[in-house]
Amino acid sequence: PTYLRVVATTRCNLKCAYCHGEGDAYAGGQLERGLLDGCLEVGAVAGVRKFKFLGGDPLVRADLPDVVARLRRVAPGADISLITAGSQRADKVDAVFDAGLDRINFSIHGFTVAAFAARQSRKVNAAKLHAQRAEFIERVLSYGRQCKVNYVYTGAGDEEDLNALLDWAAPLPVTVNVLDDLKNESLSCDALCRALLRMRGEPLREEKCPDPDSMETRHFIWGDGLRVEIKHKQLGEMLAYAACPGCEKRRQCREGIYAVRLMHSGKLQLCMDRPDISLDLARAVREGGVRAGARAWNEFFKEEMNDGKNHTGYYRRARRGENDRRNGDCKIVRLHLPQRIGRGNAN
Repeated sequence: PTYLRVVATTRCNLKCAYCHGEGDAYAGGQLERGLLDGCLEVGAVAGVRKFKFLGGDPLVRADLPDVVARLRRVAPGADISLITAGSQRADKVDAVFDAGLDRINFSIHGFTVAAFAARQSRKVNAAKLHAQRAEFIERVLSYGRQCKVNYVYTGAGDEEDLNALLDWAAPLPVTVNVLDDLKNESLSCDALCRALLRMRGEPLREEKCPDPDSMETRHFIWGDGLRVEIKHKQLGEMLAYAACPGCEKRRQCREGIYAVRLMHSGKLQLCMDRPDISLDLARAVREGGVRAGARAWNEFFKEEMNDGKNHTGYYRRARRGENDRRNGDCKIVRLHLPQRIGRGNAN
């Protein structure tokens, strides 16, 4: 993998009911600055080309601009971005862009004030945070950078709110990334496509957009300029890792991103659902520096990547919660893609 998603902090001033926290459920934690810098440098040395800071909300971390600036020095050609709910002070935008950040993505947890308040599992000052988010987004857009907004679709009850977001985004240089709620097993890429057809009608055109550091996505473009992204491929069908063929959670794996994650603890984790398959990268850096961390990184991936061979006799001992019956040829992968969006096959 050449894409590293970094949990800069698990702290956040929101409490969204469907938040999965990138599989990092610990509240209020973050890796100390020196170890975080070292782990990021290991990633750069190992060939990571795409870094994304998340959380929690990464902008809650006061020293994030310094972390970004140092990462930009050790990885000058990397793509560096962050995901935020946008409920922070607007002036924080300037510091991270000045430090070398390429772009900011937003997680829109309810577009209208009412929907925003309804998605919180604890009482917040929804009107104040909603207004602060609007100011924050306007500040980001003023920079003219590429911008994407993420919206988690949880069911038909979200369609009025989602349609309001789509109306807002249509005239702007913004891509709306519509995601299905991973906790709702009845949702899928097809369900998202049907919802978009109900709300916006058939798109003007469809594009497949490859990502050399992740997985291909589908973009739908309407005549009013609206662009919507759907993640139609799933990591569980990609069989990227040696544990995938025998993983008991593979049937429910709908993750549309091919990336590894650096958790707040400094552990490198292949999959949100598999904390048992991880490398304590921070410990390796603490004990031996960046070189030792790079060696540990390389050994970890040498062991954990799916090399395309039959893993019936795979040498690694099964980890806790893992099915050790690895059979079948992993080299041939069938991707079960949903039908093309359109009137004739919307059902």
